[in-house]
Order: sequence, then structure tokens, then C-alpha cells
Amino acid sequence: MKKLINKSIILSLVVALTACNDWLNVSPKTDMKAEDLFSTEAGFRDALIGVYALMATSNLYGKNLSYGYLDVLAQYYTSPRSNTSTGYEHNLKNAAAYNYTESDEESRILSIWSSHFSAIANINQALLFIDENREVFTSEDIHHIYKGEFLALRALLHFNILRLFAPSPMMDNQNGLNALAIPYVEQYTNIAQPQLTVKEVLEKVVKDLLAAKDLMKEREIFNEFDSSSPMYKRNQRMNYYAVTALLARVYLYENEKEAALTEVKKIIGEVDGENPTSYTLATSGATATNPMFQSELIFTLDVQKLKDLSENSFSETSLSDVLLVSEKGKQTIFTASGLESDFRSSWLTATSNGKEYVLTKYNNMNYIPLFKLSELYLIAAECADGEDAYWYLNQLRNHRGLSSIEHTKDIESYIYQEYRREFLGEGQLFFYYKRKLYDTVGAEDNVGIEDLKAVYNLPIPTSEIDFGNIKN
Repeated sequence: MKKLINKSIILSLVVALTACNDWLNVSPKTDMKAEDLFSTEAGFRDALIGVYALMATSNLYGKNLSYGYLDVLAQYYTSPRSNTSTGYEHNLKNAAAYNYTESDEESRILSIWSSHFSAIANINQALLFIDENREVFTSEDIHHIYKGEFLALRALLHFNILRLFAPSPMMDNQNGLNALAIPYVEQYTNIAQPQLTVKEVLEKVVKDLLAAKDLMKEREIFNEFDSSSPMYKRNQRMNYYAVTALLARVYLYENEKEAALTEVKKIIGEVDGENPTSYTLATSGATATNPMFQSELIFTLDVQKLKDLSENSFSETSLSDVLLVSEKGKQTIFTASGLESDFRSSWLTATSNGKEYVLTKYNNMNYIPLFKLSELYLIAAECADGEDAYWYLNQLRNHRGLSSIEHTKDIESYIYQEYRREFLGEGQLFFYYKRKLYDTVGAEDNVGIEDLKAVYNLPIPTSEIDFGNIKN
């Protein structure tokens, strides 16, 4: 049977990003059978571009999964809740109040769900052909890396959906692994797939990531790709070390701390040991030309329209959209005793009234960081024992302009403070709160959560429940 490619994602979205780097400079396809698209190596490359393009839209990392929706849920911003300085009702007011059943929020949640599964469908279609058409690749290395990349992206997208829509392992009296979760779609089909438990989904995520690592390791680590290669600029794609970092994140989520630490050490090394990779922690403050510490970035998603997507969120004149951090919130995050010299404090800039702040981290930027070295040090600090845990945390603190903490201090609270500072504008704090079951959240630590499951588990879209194979 002839299979038709999904033009709305793999084709039209390619156009949106063709102004990016060299590896994105492709000619968008027209109506084309999948068999024809995947008859060349360039067709598989176009399919990858389509997935990244969809990830870069406002539905996903271009806004909702980074500085926008998820950071509103994490209560970084006061403007969606209060609007005291604008007098206008904020477009994310219901999100900030966790009113997920309000019509606009239902639409937003559906767009997040459907965009993930649209990308997964295109990944699965490419995987349907990638071994069958192995001979179209110019080298075995490129075939293996592309296949690993598709598998890893499938794992990442499912893991996102899992963390958003299903209970975390610590929920239900630490029995969350057995809760019903989401489908894990491994084939290109329009047949509803069975709903799996959290544990079963995580097992499939890990399976895809381990397969991706196995495919990519020998070929990616030891190869140097020049600017003419389709493998050039791997830090802007789901590369081997990004897969390793994601695997560490997944293991930590399911509380497999020893396994998480093992993956982390493959990138940052042992305590006082040699760093096995070229990634290094920053030694100076954030600047306009290097706002997110370039030497630490493992995988950044190219978002060429980031300025357009984020402009309303961080402009004082966008009264219904602007995302404002309160003066107290900024002080709580950055200006407590000893934090005045924090390398990251320039990420927040005062508005004209001097009492509120906007995020300037993405000024003149065209990428969103998805995996960073700093997260690995925080994972290591949480997973290591005794003095080693403090060593990892202090390494990060010292490379952010902060002093070391004594081994008598409550390391858990200091790890939390680093998450809140480090991932401002990146959508990670909400997942930290959910994993740790925080019942008080926000930049000011003043937003209480009474029903953890109702807040932390987004409702699966009604259409999926009505026409799929899912119970909410």
C-alpha cells in the first residue's frame, strides 16, 4: 500500500527553518509518496528537519515547553495571576490558576499533545524505511547516526508527554510507576495504540535511547565531520551526548539514581577526575554574546523565529501577554545573601517601573537549550553519596560565581535553588516540582497546591479519550 507523507509537518515546516544553518538548507518537497521521499539520503534528512521544525514551533519548545506555558505553571511570573501593573486580563491567566478545563487551556493542551504525536508519526514513518533503504546512504556511519537520531527523538517526545500527562513515579504513595499513562507509538499507523503504565512507557523510552546510543557511539564520538557533511554541527541536533544526558534525566525521573549517575559520568567524569568530553563549565558571567554559556551546551534546538515568538512575552507594551517576574521573586532567586555575583543574574532585567523584571536571556538568540552540562552536575549532586554529592554541586556553584556550601548544609534545598536559577526560561522547573511533589511553588515560594495530581497531571485531551484507547 502506498504511504503518503504528512505534508503539514515534514513539508511546510521545513520552509519555516530553511534559513537556519547549512544542514537545514534544503529544498522543500511537494506532494510525494513516502516511498519516493525515502528513496534518497536527502529524504531522510528532510524528515529529520521536519521533526526539529515542529519542535521549534510555539506549540512546543518555541514557547510552550520553554519560557512560556511550563514556566507559567512553575509560577515564575506574577503577571498572569495579578496583572496589577497592566490592568489587562492576561492570556495565560487560566494556566497560572491551573484551570485546565477552560476552553483556551483545553485548546493549548490539545496542541501540545497533538504536536508531539504528529512528530512521532513522522519519525515512525522514516524508521519504516530507514533499514529497508539502507543502500541510499552515502556511508554506514550516516545511516546509523540518522537511525539513532530518530529513535532518540521518539524517546524524548514520549518522555515529554509522559511527564506532562501521567503521574510521576512518586505519586500515589510512591506507586506512580504502576499508574496508567500514555501510549508509546512505535509504528506508523492510524490505529489507536494501547495505554501503557508509567513503568512500561519508561522502559520503552530507555530501550529506544540505549539503541540510539549503540548506533551512534562509535560513529559519532570518533568522527570529525566537516562543513560539507550532513553530520556537521551536531550540537544543534540530538547527538550522542544529548542521548546520554536524556538517559540520565530519565533514570533520575524513575529514581534509578545509580544508573543516572553512571550516564552523567560519561560526560563530566568522576569526582576530581578527568573530564572525558570537551564540555566545560563557564568561568565568567553571562554576556550579550554568550548568554547561556556556550561551552556547556550539549544540544540546542534551532528556533529561527524565537525573536518573533518571544517578543510579546517580554515586552512591557504587550499588556495581555507580558511575563513579569516580581521584585520579590527576583530577589528570592538571585539577590539573597551571597548571590549578588551570580553569573546568571543578568538574565532578568528591570522594567521601566523598576519593580518588575522581564527575561532577557533570549535577546538576539535563535536557539533554545535542551540539554546543558549544568543539569548533569545537578543530577550528579542528587545521585551521589556523601562528600561526592557536595563536590558536584559546588563545582556548579563555583562556576556560577557562588561560594561552596559546607557539607553540613541541607543539600536538597541548595539543589532546588540551582534548578530555579539555572533553568529560568527553559521549562524544566515544573518537572522538578512534579518529580519531587512540591506543594508550594514559584519564584516567591508562595503558590500553594492543594491537589497535586490535578495540577501536575495535565488532562489528556477529550478527543483522545473519546476516539482513542485511553482512560484519563
